[in-house]
Amino acid sequence: MAKTIGRIFYSPSPRSYAVIRLNPEEMVRQFDDAQALREARAMQPKSYLIYLQLERALPWPDQPWYRFEIEPIATTLRPEDEAQGITSDMCIPIFPNTSHPNGRESLQPSPEGLFPYDNCYHWFQPKLVDVRIKARPELFDETNAVSISVRTHIRTLMHLLDEDDDKMYARIQKMRQEESAAIKPPPENAPNASQSVDISGSCDAVREVPVDLKDADVSSLCSARSSHSNHSLDNLAAMDIFSGPNDDVELVPLVDLWISELGDQLNQEDIPDPQEMYAEFEHIAKIVKEARIRSYAALTAPEAVSDDDPSSCTRQRHRKKRDYSVVRLSKHWRGLRKRAKRLSSRLERVLCIPRLVIWP
Repeated sequence: MAKTIGRIFYSPSPRSYAVIRLNPEEMVRQFDDAQALREARAMQPKSYLIYLQLERALPWPDQPWYRFEIEPIATTLRPEDEAQGITSDMCIPIFPNTSHPNGRESLQPSPEGLFPYDNCYHWFQPKLVDVRIKARPELFDETNAVSISVRTHIRTLMHLLDEDDDKMYARIQKMRQEESAAIKPPPENAPNASQSVDISGSCDAVREVPVDLKDADVSSLCSARSSHSNHSLDNLAAMDIFSGPNDDVELVPLVDLWISELGDQLNQEDIPDPQEMYAEFEHIAKIVKEARIRSYAALTAPEAVSDDDPSSCTRQRHRKKRDYSVVRLSKHWRGLRKRAKRLSSRLERVLCIPRLVIWP
């Protein structure tokens, strides 16, 4: 095993492999919602093997969490998804795994020999997912962390994922052509359906598109392909380097992370399917949304008084006592006004100076 130098950081390093586990209780604790807390505690999150693709904001010390874009690591070939144009060979083996249907080269983690699993793959994902990595008081010890170099990340990982991206959109294009041809036959005087128009200048995703394909279809393909190809640039453009993307942070999964000694954190036979991770993230997001709805309803609802609630009865008695005091004060005030008026007229008669006639 290669000798490593001790490294301890307050934020984990990008391009590293790590193990994460969702922390649902911490995500709902702020709402002070008993139902949300019960639902969060009922979850049984698993530990997942992931790759830290990109840090989404500058890592300042003493932050409660650090936001990353991650890619799940699987132990099988990519499941096919015909509707999305995804095939089983859209994956990349991680050395020492060298098995791939098309003989793709494996990614070589660094340092050599530290990656403890021999059956793992990077899956091609049209869209990656963000997580918030909870900070640790003891910081992150990366002494035996496993990562891939910048050169390998760009020349191998990103290059092969771009190949899969091209294949996915080519399959989508083909399916849309077939659907268009089946639904709308070409006019008699129109060019042959096999005849095509080169639009490579406007969109790299679709080299040739049948003339009867709708403009909206071409536009959507171009838009989607451009969005995926410029993924890194889009991330930078949408990201505030000081705080990360400007979106609903409460819905971003909060996870605990272990970045060193991966084999001690997760056995090879226990590595779950990435689809289970996505299901967990969707479930906790649903719990958070419902907790916020209840919180808002409680803040905006009129005060309810229950006969069975002792505190409500006490408030009711205090309100009645206050109302009765106001009535009594009003009566006293009216009585004082009447007595003052009578006293005023009496004083006027008593203190009246008699008129003296001094001139006949």
